[in-house]
Amino acid sequence: MSLRDTLKQREEQREAAQSGGEFPEGVTRYVRMGKHGEVNAEGRTFVILADPDDWFAYYVHEQSTFNGQRTIYHFRKHTCLHSPKGIRADQSAFKKPNPDACPSCLVGAPRKLYAMIPVYDLEYKTYRVIDTKEFHINNLIADYDKAEKMGRKFNPDYTLVGEAVHIKQVDKSFSLESGDASPEQLEEAKKFIGIDYEYEELANFREEADIVKLLHEADEEAKIDRDKLPPVSESNNEKPNEEINDDDLPF
Repeated sequence: MSLRDTLKQREEQREAAQSGGEFPEGVTRYVRMGKHGEVNAEGRTFVILADPDDWFAYYVHEQSTFNGQRTIYHFRKHTCLHSPKGIRADQSAFKKPNPDACPSCLVGAPRKLYAMIPVYDLEYKTYRVIDTKEFHINNLIADYDKAEKMGRKFNPDYTLVGEAVHIKQVDKSFSLESGDASPEQLEEAKKFIGIDYEYEELANFREEADIVKLLHEADEEAKIDRDKLPPVSESNNEKPNEEINDDDLPF
């Protein structure tokens, strides 16, 4: 295979991982969360594909304000370049911002912990990810541990991995409880346990030049040190951005 063919194939694989080629229009690999999302007050049933220790934790730079009607983002949310690229990373090595690794860390842009939860979608019969912030992850893990503890009263080896759970919006966060799935659905879900979920692609790590550009586009209320902001490179202005549309991403 030539270099051109190899690069083309890798680009197609990245796009498939992010948008999910097997999904209908309007549905992506990322599960939409919230009032108008797929996981709302009524909730949605999935099969859990990994233990919380194997969920993908990483960092996102974001700053927003809710004006009573909508959320205003003071700069485009983006993945911190000083983030793990896979599961079970030494989180202590990434806990603090690193100005040498990420332009947004350099200018002091607000930084928050996120995590991706791999789940099997009963409707679309493939894996997807629930990508959400630390506050919601804490609540989901608390419910996860509670359900698993209950199951281990009857079976010491019980695990929620491979079992159906129902996740729904409760107040300003989300809850997790036991769900219903047929034996056939659970068996099909097992095929997706332990596979490569391509988290690095799903996290959409941008080039440094792209991050510098979007920081220059931040509004006046953005909490960044503009004196430390590097200039926008000429090549970045000239080269079109070929990455997937931001509307396809969870941020």
